[in-house]
Amino acid sequence: MLCLFLPAIAGCAAGMQKRLPGMAVPPEEVVEALKRLDDHLNTDKQIFRVRLLDKGRTFSGDGALVYRSPDTLQMSIYGPPFTTLWMQLLSRGDSITVVLPKDNRVVRAMRSDTREIAELANSRGLTDGEFLGGVTGVYQIERFLHPGTEAEAAAEGQILRLRLLDDQTVCEFVYDKGLEAVVRFVRYRKGRLSREIIRSDFEEVQGMKRPRKTVYRDYLADREITVLVGKEEINPDLEDSSFEIILPEGS
Repeated sequence: MLCLFLPAIAGCAAGMQKRLPGMAVPPEEVVEALKRLDDHLNTDKQIFRVRLLDKGRTFSGDGALVYRSPDTLQMSIYGPPFTTLWMQLLSRGDSITVVLPKDNRVVRAMRSDTREIAELANSRGLTDGEFLGGVTGVYQIERFLHPGTEAEAAAEGQILRLRLLDDQTVCEFVYDKGLEAVVRFVRYRKGRLSREIIRSDFEEVQGMKRPRKTVYRDYLADREITVLVGKEEINPDLEDSSFEIILPEGS
């Protein structure tokens, strides 16, 4: 809620003392722009071909994604080979479920504590709410607002920046008005840069600006993952059953 915002930025985390570049604007202006992303995502089904680069390893596969506004996302990744179901993820409300069919395994977690999921296949940083924002472009800004949250915002040409602070965490969003998209997200934890998500190489896909490249950096784990989307189809003519989460027997 916007009533949680405080006008002053006091007690900033170390390394975050500098003001945002550009002209100061009311934080509510940027918050509303981020909220509209949910409305602008006028698709609820996507299929895509993806290449993932992680520590010298390369994974290529096909994916299927369903986004149900405002809080349900399900994603399936196939391959290699492309007929093999590798992973499924369901995020609904505050819960996250990951299915690993090859291991006959289902792992459930809450958004407030994703440690069990984060440790799967060394996938820290790939399964939390920030990652889901990187996938869909919708960060559900309300989830970042807590009692005592402070904020500042600035405009510089086409770029809007929003900084949210509490006693331990600083989050920054960089929004491009021309693309109508968040192009960068960064998080500091206890004064240390811990996470960065950069979305780039935007192209128009069926009337929507979509990134072809997304880079996820986990600085505390010294890890960088690059996701390259080679093909994307929005609102394919497929039944909902084509996207269902398949739970292994006995799970």
